[in-house]
Amino acid sequence: MAETVPATALDIDEIPFADLLLLLLSPEAAAAGDADGRRRRLLATVWAALGPGGTGLLAVSGVPRAANLRRRLLPLARRLAIMDHPSRAHLLKKYGLGSDVPLKKPDRSVSSFARLLRHDSGKLHSLESMCEATGDTEIRPGCPDGEQKGDADDDMENLGDLFKELGLCMMELGILVARACDIVIGGNQLEQSITDSGSAKARLIHYHSELDNRIIKEMSSTRRKNLANNAAAARPVSDHMDTYQMPGSERSKKDGMAVVKSAEENESQGAAVQGHVSTISLVNLWQEWHYDYGVLTVLTAPLFLRSALGQECPVSEECSVPDGHSHLQLFSKRRIFSVRCSQESFIVQVGEAAGILSGGKLRSTLHAVSRPLGLPNISRENFVVFLQPSWDKTLPFSGYSCADEDDSSDHMELAFRGDGPAGSCGEHILMQEILKKIPPLSSRLKEGMTFAEFSRQTTKRYYGGGGIQQNS
Repeated sequence: MAETVPATALDIDEIPFADLLLLLLSPEAAAAGDADGRRRRLLATVWAALGPGGTGLLAVSGVPRAANLRRRLLPLARRLAIMDHPSRAHLLKKYGLGSDVPLKKPDRSVSSFARLLRHDSGKLHSLESMCEATGDTEIRPGCPDGEQKGDADDDMENLGDLFKELGLCMMELGILVARACDIVIGGNQLEQSITDSGSAKARLIHYHSELDNRIIKEMSSTRRKNLANNAAAARPVSDHMDTYQMPGSERSKKDGMAVVKSAEENESQGAAVQGHVSTISLVNLWQEWHYDYGVLTVLTAPLFLRSALGQECPVSEECSVPDGHSHLQLFSKRRIFSVRCSQESFIVQVGEAAGILSGGKLRSTLHAVSRPLGLPNISRENFVVFLQPSWDKTLPFSGYSCADEDDSSDHMELAFRGDGPAGSCGEHILMQEILKKIPPLSSRLKEGMTFAEFSRQTTKRYYGGGGIQQNS
């Protein structure tokens, strides 16, 4: 079986933030202000992207101050991930953050730092304050932040504030997109389900490079040795970073310091990143194939870091990826795509609950996160907000028939028959293997089920005892 095949690039539909704000106006006010045409185009784009014929993804560009917040918050994910466990535990407690991954596990591929966001559904406070801070009452797309990138140490001290500010901004973006969906499908099920809940889970995620895992393992080993020798267990991270080595590097016999990669090597690796081609794989994944099961998921465009070892501590710098590839992969229209988006945009993704609440008019899309092949020093940072109904919300199974179920059963049949749209033989084989790992919606959704029950059943079917991805 072919393990990798080239991925087809997909540029997702994009809407300007300024147009999204038109949804705060009544249709009459929009028409009176000569914005009715923009409002219609906005709704048409939302329907094309998130409706039954779309990809289930939509980008929002030009959000004031958001780019600055993203540049300040996302690098903190890596700093937290490679920090010694006691120091990290202290910071997480200080800022009210938790994790849904075992952070003591040295060979983990992902580190996740989560917090519950509370929202006052009466007003979109965060978006309005961000708009006012620009001094631009018209809120034109792409207006400048007017801020400089913060100092890294200062940003860690402001972790809680950055987490909350960007998270509430993204939550409100999702509420406006839900409002747009409600307008085009009729009713107010989506927005109401989010605002009734009044909360969302935000996650700051670091997808580890191979170097990160070596650093973490070496740190764990060093700490054990220090404890065994009755050394001080709480030494600062920088005090023992000199014990780390790059793969294949040699240690200087003169001073015991790790050899640093030369500028030429770093430049060469940068060229490799620029020339990298995204591929589809079953094994080279940061995150397995799955559906989100909430209403909407709002994500920042990912930040990629290229890391090396300095004389005293690991260093990293932002790097670009070829043609805007996000390494978010999508199973849509019986093909597999690699998603591209601008670095300053947000991605809004439909979850399964939105499909159920809309009676099948909106479709969630199967997706995964892939690793860049041959680039062991590249990590991926992202910030994600999951919007969901209240836990006691009853999902209207009666309005969501088996015929409206997610596309996976359709995809499965066509993938095995091989009579879908043109695609390589290797891609069809990969599609078959991917779909074997996805529990059908009909096996997780039952009549009268609450969202809490649906959430538990979904998690169980994916990862619980006997779950399809239990050993992934």
